[in-house]
Amino acid sequence: MMLKMVMLLLAVLVTPVNAEDWDLAIDRHHVQVWKAAEHDSPIQSFRARTVVRSSLSALLALFYDVDAAPQWIDHCQKVLALRRDEAKHSYVLLMETHMPWPLANRDTLMQGHWWQDPADLSIHLEARDGDPALYPPRPDFIRTQQLRSDWTFRPLGHGWVEVSTEGHVNPEGHLPAWAVNIVLQEAPYNTMRNLHRIIRERKFQQAHVIGVKEP
Repeated sequence: MMLKMVMLLLAVLVTPVNAEDWDLAIDRHHVQVWKAAEHDSPIQSFRARTVVRSSLSALLALFYDVDAAPQWIDHCQKVLALRRDEAKHSYVLLMETHMPWPLANRDTLMQGHWWQDPADLSIHLEARDGDPALYPPRPDFIRTQQLRSDWTFRPLGHGWVEVSTEGHVNPEGHLPAWAVNIVLQEAPYNTMRNLHRIIRERKFQQAHVIGVKEP
């Protein structure tokens, strides 16, 4: 049984994702990151994937814990929860991203929601640019644009969950696209690596999110 499970995990980690469109950029420490060109932006899109031992509720509880965000989301300085509707599984967040001096820090306003697939119990989170009226831009931050942030938690059985993300964001400002693209490869890799560590914490593994069905 253990050998079968190991082979399943290896198959998940090495399966190519739309190989004709996505180029593998990073593959180490059980984390894979792909990059792809955007037709209307010099900033590339990214995909990342890993496998962790976790419940689905634990992963969703981590995403809802805005105070924990700087501990695992790469370059994240702070996250504010502006709105949250439990019944609709929706949320509005403002994330502040630290940039090295002399660059101005960025903030990202995102409106999102999550749902669970009744067939395979996968949880999907989808976020896009938020309405600026919800939190007007501030002079000390540059507001990012063209946000797309999708996450999927897919149960594999025996307590293993495939965590994948796909996204795109334009940090705006006078930044060379090649430099931004390098950062946008490393950031999801570091985030996934941090996820492996923080998801083990008891407060997340003991969490139960209303509306989530475990396999």
